[in-house]
Amino acid sequence: MVTSAHHRWVETMANVGHEADSEERIVELHLPSQLGYEKVAMDAAASVARRMGFSADRVDALRTALAEAVTNAIEHGNAHNADTRVLVILTVRPSELVISVADQGFKPIDKAQITSMPTIEDSFSRADKGGWGIWLIRELMDEVEFTTAPTGGNQVRMVIHLEKQS
Repeated sequence: MVTSAHHRWVETMANVGHEADSEERIVELHLPSQLGYEKVAMDAAASVARRMGFSADRVDALRTALAEAVTNAIEHGNAHNADTRVLVILTVRPSELVISVADQGFKPIDKAQITSMPTIEDSFSRADKGGWGIWLIRELMDEVEFTTAPTGGNQVRMVIHLEKQS
């Protein structure tokens, strides 16, 4: 069965990377809140980024940041609830790729985690060794913003700029 999302994907992929086309292109993914589906988002974003002309290092950074964001949405925001979805929106622009990841917000994001800097010492003293995902996202992306999604859940907006190859 071919869906409208599939049609948008095909249209987007046909037009990504054309310099003369300055119009935004949008790809939407509605992912089940089940670990493993972050790989679908990673592969889709990597495919788009490669077509846009991102270097292999930048594609890898994008894949890692997106994996962290989707995993956080599944584990924390949606609390592994199988009836919920994670929405990933890739917005292709001539000089950047904007990625939005939104969950359905069973657990609002802890504002302290958004601004805190994890330390190795803290990680060793905690039973939960997590806490590095948000820091990693901030390190790998050019712009990062955490907000409340229009649906009431958590949303992270990440931007990666296309660096022209000389």
